[in-house]
Amino acid sequence: MPSESAIKVGVIGCGNITLRGHGPALLEVEGVEVVAVADPITARRSEAIELLSLPAEAGYQSHRELLAEAHPDYVVLTVPQSLRRVIIEDCARAGVHVLAEKPIATHPVEGQAFSDLMRAAGLRLGMVHNYLFYPEYRLIRELLEQGAVGAVRHINMNFMGVPDNPGHADYQPLWRHDYQSAGGGILMDMIHVLYLAEYMIGEPIRSVSAAVDNLSQPGGQVEDLALIRLAFSNSYASINLSWGEGPGGIQVSGTEGRILCFYRDYATGPFDVLQEFTVIGAKGMQSYSPRTEPPSVETFAEIQRDFASAVRNGHEPLAPASAGIRSLCAALAVYGSAHQGTVIDLPLEESHPLYQTGLAGLRELAPWSGSPLAAKQLFGLEEEAVLS
Repeated sequence: MPSESAIKVGVIGCGNITLRGHGPALLEVEGVEVVAVADPITARRSEAIELLSLPAEAGYQSHRELLAEAHPDYVVLTVPQSLRRVIIEDCARAGVHVLAEKPIATHPVEGQAFSDLMRAAGLRLGMVHNYLFYPEYRLIRELLEQGAVGAVRHINMNFMGVPDNPGHADYQPLWRHDYQSAGGGILMDMIHVLYLAEYMIGEPIRSVSAAVDNLSQPGGQVEDLALIRLAFSNSYASINLSWGEGPGGIQVSGTEGRILCFYRDYATGPFDVLQEFTVIGAKGMQSYSPRTEPPSVETFAEIQRDFASAVRNGHEPLAPASAGIRSLCAALAVYGSAHQGTVIDLPLEESHPLYQTGLAGLRELAPWSGSPLAAKQLFGLEEEAVLS
């Protein structure tokens, strides 16, 4: 593709994440041109068309119409994860690269299948792992690579005040609380925490243990609390995650110091202004200001720039499909660990029930006697299935 030509982008799915994130971000990225949008809901298409200053005929009811008539170089795919397989398969057949929202799928076997299909077609499949572009997380990674606090021993990540934002009212506002559509609850909503832990420590997760529960939504299908321990080769990460109110921030412990990263009023990052970034190490106490502005669409713009470069120059994006599959496997291992009361090793074997069928695989795992997943019948677990 000539360097001077604009990369043509289509957007499939016109919900809140498009209207508030990807759409405004694409308008800021040089060298790309949004040529079409697709959504079965007329009002959503119209809003996206207006936002992106597109002609009415650039809005399509189906992704197949968009692919056949608009001929984009890549599409941004923002539909719920349970709906992505057919769309990605059609993109592979049409020769169109795909940048997909997280998580990659609800079943790892499914994500691997369409990842393989895209690779066989010589196409890029990237993940919207936009937290990799937040300045504070990048600075933590840089400082750890420089040995600013010695060897990393433990990272504590508090995300206890995640806003439970509904989906667009014209679709299904509570689809993230539907385990079949979302593949899980707060953890699938914030699967960012898993790839962030790998990113900061610099290696894949080796094993998972966890507690998962629904404490504030009686009768709900999914969890609203996840307390997670991740093991790496010579270090650990603890992640505390919930919808609602609670403390936020990241604390890194090393052999020669520590890093403290907190947000305004100790709120959950990165949904607020960064208040403190302090390194205490061999050079004493040092303060940094990696981000002084409130959250913006810039991380989405950085994702688009990175993926457009991958498409133009033929390299892997920062977050390829393999990263999405690793995060999905780790999330499902969290659910399995909480249900069984055991440590689960990663990567999951391809024959593992969670790898093959996602949350449905929990039915094939023997629960421990105190499993909240079984007691509260989360994720469609029926009483007779979990007590057998």
